[in-house]
Amino acid sequence: MRRLFTDSATVHAAVTLLLVAPFFVLRDIPLYDLPNHIARQHILFGDGAPGAAQYYVAQWRLLPNLALDAWVGAFHHLVSVDLAVRLFLAATVTQLFWGAVALNRALFGPRSRFALVAALFAFNGPFLLGFVNLCFGLGMALWTMAAWIKWRDRGWALPLFAFLSCLILLAHLFAFAIYAVIVIAFELGELQHGWRAVRREFLALLHLAAPAVLYLGFMPREVTRGAIYYLPWLEKFGALRSVLGFYNPQFDVVCLALLLLGGLLVAARVQLARAMMLPLAALVIADIGLPHQLGEGTFVDYRMPTVLALFLSASLGWREGERRTRRVAESLVLLLFAFRMGAMLWQWHSWQPDFAQYRAAFAQLPEGAKLLPLAENPNALDPLQHPPLGHIAALAVSERGALIPDLFAERGHQLLRYREPRLFDLNPSAASAKDYDYVLLLNPAALDAANLPAYEPIARGRTFLLGKLAR
Repeated sequence: MRRLFTDSATVHAAVTLLLVAPFFVLRDIPLYDLPNHIARQHILFGDGAPGAAQYYVAQWRLLPNLALDAWVGAFHHLVSVDLAVRLFLAATVTQLFWGAVALNRALFGPRSRFALVAALFAFNGPFLLGFVNLCFGLGMALWTMAAWIKWRDRGWALPLFAFLSCLILLAHLFAFAIYAVIVIAFELGELQHGWRAVRREFLALLHLAAPAVLYLGFMPREVTRGAIYYLPWLEKFGALRSVLGFYNPQFDVVCLALLLLGGLLVAARVQLARAMMLPLAALVIADIGLPHQLGEGTFVDYRMPTVLALFLSASLGWREGERRTRRVAESLVLLLFAFRMGAMLWQWHSWQPDFAQYRAAFAQLPEGAKLLPLAENPNALDPLQHPPLGHIAALAVSERGALIPDLFAERGHQLLRYREPRLFDLNPSAASAKDYDYVLLLNPAALDAANLPAYEPIARGRTFLLGKLAR
């Protein structure tokens, strides 16, 4: 048994199985934005949204936000849209873990397994919020950085990494920006004196020109549109707990404190890869300087702690002669990982009856129903809302082809648009009731009944009321 536990392949395989299990043992995956993403896939590629074509239309074009759409587009001929999405989510968390492992081995060789701690950061705050394209792109960036370190001096490196960096850009713009920052900082750290060395580093970075041309010449640049907004420093500091999750703040803070304490205890026994000092410093500067909102991108700075945690875990290695300490530390990391995964699975399983109530209620809607979701604050993100139901109305799009006003469409970084743009509304209110046939009241006890449109109840659940609007 001890030999199995200390075998690298066995440990990593077991971790991978635990990471992907939630996507195949549960009916509904409670990521905040996921219902909207799934609805989009059904409209673009599936037959699970009957009637939706009268409300939404695809606007096919190159975007720096296509990871999920490209994946489902490639796999929907072989499996259902639902299974393709589950495979994508499994590939995303697997990439985050194995990408960190690959980068760690590129820096230290197979003798170091410190990146095992990266498994704790796979179900991070941005992922639980449903930023799945971003997380998939970050996994690609980790893999590509590992390959860059090993192969950047090869004659064929330029076309290969030009292609890979374009794929990262297509997956997600923020992930490409992280990759570009890391690669540039890495090469600056490796820079030596002399014109020949400068020329070599310049040629090595030339592969970034390909995605730059792709973005500037052929993609919408939504980053330049909209407001720039900074969070107070205390809130920015509080976002550090997002490296472990979002929906259980106190639990995540305790786990993070244990992890930091363990890190302090073994600090003298680990080493930071010298080549990653400048890249990590660049990420810290980016974390400090990035706003919370940049153009159409929201939660911009919120993503950085996870990026730092993944690249830092990949950049640390055990010193020679620390085999016993390494085994003890890895055992504790695995115990914490198993405990957190078990707690998350139990919690997600306890939320399944709520999702089942919504499914049963939406089954009573006619195909192509016009559904108006109303909430006390449509844009509020409460980490203590269990389960996260901010975009649950999109389930009616996937299953009944419904019209809802706040689907991810009619925006610069999405493939969908509304056939009637006036129906798009990120903050739907009772004033829009005239355009709809049904209303979904989320947490109806928190709503002011006097300001609600007239309706006839047709279904109730623990967290909602579904009604037919009176005419």
